[in-house]
Amino acid sequence: MKVPSCPEWTLLDLVVHVGQVQEFWSHNIREANADARWRGELTMPETDDEASMWMRNQTESLVDAISHSSEDSPCWTWWEEPKTAKAVARHQVQEAEVHRWDAELTIGRPNPLPLEIAIDGLAEYLFVHRFAIEDLKLPHIQFEATDTDSNWHINTIGNPSVTARGTTSDLVLFLNGRLSTESLTVQGDPEGLQRLESAIPKINS
Repeated sequence: MKVPSCPEWTLLDLVVHVGQVQEFWSHNIREANADARWRGELTMPETDDEASMWMRNQTESLVDAISHSSEDSPCWTWWEEPKTAKAVARHQVQEAEVHRWDAELTIGRPNPLPLEIAIDGLAEYLFVHRFAIEDLKLPHIQFEATDTDSNWHINTIGNPSVTARGTTSDLVLFLNGRLSTESLTVQGDPEGLQRLESAIPKINS
């Protein structure tokens, strides 16, 4: 069964990806080394039938690693700062929710990201990807949530040249390459938003 939002993956591929990502980060957190990433070998489910339990075990291992580490415990990350267990835990919540959406899309109508998680997801995404986004030299872009009074900005110089409106969940899914600008209400000059959309696959790779 193909995953529509990740067409190169089957649902089993998605399960293995999520499990290995969580396995990788659980090892990184336990090593408590901000200067070097874990270099061990990732596991795989032995059979397709064991994939669900294997992924559950990886999730439990990640939760255990987080719960037994202090928030400021050092941890390698691919972003600049903060390199802490808390920052990894925050990012893993977002990754798990987006991939949960992928899985639900594959088997039926997906549920939106929970509001509290989506609100943090906008801020977290724009922070960890801030240098890649800055390199695009974008105009002032405003993201406005229709289900809260929250908004987020790229390049705050001057008035927004374009405003993209949608539910908080849809805005997060747009930034993660799951939805297009067609899913949002766009007001103003769309050029900057279109440049961002074109760059999202590279930013997220």
